[in-house]
Amino acid sequence: MKDASEILGKTDAELGWCLQDEDEEQAELAALQKGKICKDYPATLLVHGIPKRILMTSFPIHQRGKITGVFGYFRTADDKEDQRQLELLGIRDHVTGLLGYRGMIMAGMEIEEDRIHRQEDYLALILQVPEIKTLAHQYSPEVQQEILKTIRDGILKLGPISSIASYIGSGVFICFGKTRFLDGLTEKIEQLKAHLEGLTSIAGVSCTLTLNYSTIRGSEAHGFNTLLYQLAKRLNDVTSQRWHFERPHGEIIELNVSQLDSLDNGIALTDIATYDFLFLNHAMLRMMHLPDTPDAYKGKKCYELLAGRAAPCADCANSILARDAFRTCRRTMRFTSGSVLQRDTLVPWKGRTARLSITTDLQHGQMGNEQEHNSLLRREEVINDIISLGLQESDPEEGIHKIIAKVGEILQAERVLIFEEGENDTVSATYEWRRDTTGSLMKDAQNIPRARLQPLYDHFAHSRMLILNDTDAFVQLHPGFQPVLHGITSLVSGHLMQSGRSIGFTEVINPASETFASATFLLSSLTSVVAIMLRNRDMIRRLESYSYRDQLTGVGNRRALLSYIRTIPDGTSLAFIFGDINGLKKENDTKGHEAGDRLIQRSADVLVEAADREHVFRMGGDEFLLIAENKTAQEADALLQQLQATYAERHLSVALGCAVKKSPITNIDAVLSETDALMYENKRRMHEQAGQV
Repeated sequence: MKDASEILGKTDAELGWCLQDEDEEQAELAALQKGKICKDYPATLLVHGIPKRILMTSFPIHQRGKITGVFGYFRTADDKEDQRQLELLGIRDHVTGLLGYRGMIMAGMEIEEDRIHRQEDYLALILQVPEIKTLAHQYSPEVQQEILKTIRDGILKLGPISSIASYIGSGVFICFGKTRFLDGLTEKIEQLKAHLEGLTSIAGVSCTLTLNYSTIRGSEAHGFNTLLYQLAKRLNDVTSQRWHFERPHGEIIELNVSQLDSLDNGIALTDIATYDFLFLNHAMLRMMHLPDTPDAYKGKKCYELLAGRAAPCADCANSILARDAFRTCRRTMRFTSGSVLQRDTLVPWKGRTARLSITTDLQHGQMGNEQEHNSLLRREEVINDIISLGLQESDPEEGIHKIIAKVGEILQAERVLIFEEGENDTVSATYEWRRDTTGSLMKDAQNIPRARLQPLYDHFAHSRMLILNDTDAFVQLHPGFQPVLHGITSLVSGHLMQSGRSIGFTEVINPASETFASATFLLSSLTSVVAIMLRNRDMIRRLESYSYRDQLTGVGNRRALLSYIRTIPDGTSLAFIFGDINGLKKENDTKGHEAGDRLIQRSADVLVEAADREHVFRMGGDEFLLIAENKTAQEADALLQQLQATYAERHLSVALGCAVKKSPITNIDAVLSETDALMYENKRRMHEQAGQV
C-alpha cells in the first residue's frame, strides 16, 4: 500500500495510475467546463500492477459561483466470476494475481498506443528467476505459490502505482511503466536482487534464488512486438555475463546427433570445463582410428586422444572461443599423415557449454591445397556476414528478404525462393529474390500439391540438400516429379525443418556454373537460420493477431477498425451499422457470465454471416460495428432490415443504427456518434414496443 502522503494533493496525471482514455477525458471535461454530473463512465485504474476496469462518477466542485475542480468516486466493474474468466483466458495469472501472458500483450499494446498518441515514453522491464523451473519439481504447489508471491511482492515495490506487472511463467516477470515515474529504478532492482539472492528459505523450505533482468524503452523498438523480441535477447545477453564466453548476437541453431553423424567432416563435442569428450561422430572416429562406438571416447579427455598429452594443450583455444563465430586454424594431429583444417565454436549441449570442432583432413579430403583452404575460410566469412545481415533486422520478414537477396547475388543465380507448406498438403512460394531482368513467378507457385514434389521429399528423407546439375535428368529418373517452375537447368534446394517437422524448402535456381560448388556449402549453412527466422516471423504474427482481435468473438477490435479505415480507397460508399445487445446485464445477472458470453458470441455471429469477420468490430462490452463497402442508402437499409429479421428469428434482441458515408473517413468518432444516436433511437422504439406488449 502507498502512504496517503504520496497520493494526497496530486492529480491523476502526476500519479500516473489512470490509463487515460477518451471516455474518461470527455467526462472530466464535461464536469469541469459544463458543470455536468457524469455517472458510471468506464475508466482504467492501475491496482497493484494490474489495469482494472472501473466505473467512475464525477461531480463538479463549485466555489463562489465557479467550477474549481472535480469530485468523484468509483466502483469496480469486476466481480469474482469476472476474475475467474480472466484467469481462464490467460489474462490474469491465478497464482500471483498479476497479468498473465495474454494480459501482458494486451496491456503492452495499450501503453505502446498511448506512447504513440501522447509522445510519452515508457520503460519495459524483464526479470527472470531461473530457479523457478527447478523448484517446481522439488516442492509442493503450495510452497511454489509462496515463493512466487514473495518474488511478486518484491517486484510490486519496484515502481510507483503507475506500473503494470505481469507473470508469464517459468520464473519470468515483465513490467511496464512511464519513464517519468521510474527514477532510481536500477537501484531498486539491485536491492531486490540482493534481497532475493540473500534468502535461504521461504515458507519453511530451503531455496537459493538468483535474479536476472534487462530493460528497454518503448522508443527504442519499432512497435510492441519487436520490443518483446529485443527485450528477450537483451536478457540472454545479460545472463551470459556470468560466464567466460560471449553470448551470440544472433539466434542459436539447434542440432541433433543424427545430423552430426551424417556429416563427412569429423565432429567433436567437448566440455570446456572438464575437457571430457561428449560426442564424436562416425567420421571423427574413423579419422582417429577408433572403434565406431561411444565407449571409444566416453570418459576420455580431448588432450589425451587428440594430442597424446597428460594435461591440457598449452595453445588450447577454449578461453577465446565465442558462440557467435567460428575460429578456424590449420594444425597437425598425431593420428593423421598431414594437416587438418579445424573450425571451433561454442554451443549449448544438454544443459552445459560445449566446444564444437569441425575437422577436415586436408591430406585425404577434398581440401588438398592452400587455394581451396583459403576458399573455405572465405566462404565461412561470407556465411557469417549473411547471417549478421539477416539477424540485424528487428523484423524477421526483412531479415529473410536480405538473406536470400545476398545469396542470389553471391551465387549469380536467376532467382532464390522459399516455399512453405500450407493446409491440404500443399506448398506455396512465400519469398522471392530475382534478377531485375526476370519477372516474378510467385503467382504461378501457389497451392502446389505436395504429391507433385514427392521425389524431392523422398530425397529430403535422407539428406537435407538436393543438388541438381541437370534437372532434366532428374525428371527422367523420377517420372512423377513435376518441377514447380519451368526453365530450370540447375538448382540447389535445402529442406526447412522446425523441431523435426518439415515446413518447406529453399531453392537457388540456375546459379552461375562457377559458383555451383559454393552454393551447396552456402545454402546448407543458411537453411537452419532461415527456418529459425520463419519461426520468429510466425511468433510475431501471432502476437499481432492477438492485438487486433477480440478474444471472445474473433472479430476485430477498435485497433483493427482504425487500421482497416486507413486502407479503404477514397470515394468508397460505406454503410456503418452499429449494434447494441439488449438485456446483456440481465443475462449475466440471472444466468451467469458464461451465458452472457454466449449471447455476445451469437449476436456477433449474425453480423459475421452478413458480411465477414474482417468487416465486423467489437466496440465495447455489448456494442458491435459492421462496415459494408460499396453500399447505396437503399442497399444499406435492406441490409439493416435483413439483420433485424435474422436477430428476430434467433430470438436475439439487438438495437441497430445505420449511416452511409463516403471515404475518406477523417473522423471515425463522429461517424460512430451518428450511428450510435440512430441505434439508441431504435433501442427506444424497441423498449416502447416491449412495454406495449
